[in-house]
Amino acid sequence: MTDGEDLPGPRSVLDVHVPDRDDLLISFVPEEQPDDGVLVVTVAQDRTGRRIRVPVGDTVELIWSSRRGPRARSARVVEVVTTGEPVWRLEPLGTVRDGQRRGAVRAEVGLPVTLVDGSRTAAGTSLDLSETGVRGRWPLESGWPAVGDEVVLTVVLSEARTLTGPARVRRAYPTTDGRVEASLEFVGWPEKAQDQLRGRVFERLRQLARRGDL
Repeated sequence: MTDGEDLPGPRSVLDVHVPDRDDLLISFVPEEQPDDGVLVVTVAQDRTGRRIRVPVGDTVELIWSSRRGPRARSARVVEVVTTGEPVWRLEPLGTVRDGQRRGAVRAEVGLPVTLVDGSRTAAGTSLDLSETGVRGRWPLESGWPAVGDEVVLTVVLSEARTLTGPARVRRAYPTTDGRVEASLEFVGWPEKAQDQLRGRVFERLRQLARRGDL
């Protein structure tokens, strides 16, 4: 099992850089890993959910989150396994280095989002989501929430996944139905939380792609 510093650990969300491609690709590290020095990851997908083709022998770059921040390492594709969920078997190359993740990806998705500021609470729904922030609608109470307000935000990603952390209101527009449409940025959320948000965004993008809405 990896420690997340020299190689990504199980359940990590990966950015994948492939030669001759500039788009954002994502992959996941399965829980079960071999003990032969090979790293197994799911075949990378683009934002539409399409799996990409990388020939055996080619090199890819993996970027993941660790306690020290983003890490990066090159790896060679030694085998493509198509039984079940397609995976790459990768041979890690060279040494690990500091990495830089690609820009945040945003998807339209309606999730329960609650804002709390002291005794005030507003329960609303997201309109779109990224790893850096959320846009949604909430009840407007005596001018709150407003631009500049700092709140504790809770977003329900699924029945089993809920994230809570500080957020700041960047934009807010009252609507005709007595609500406010606001954009909030997440403040100081840990890399692991950002990974979960990133994974949820790509999950939604894959759903939209299957429906033909992308």
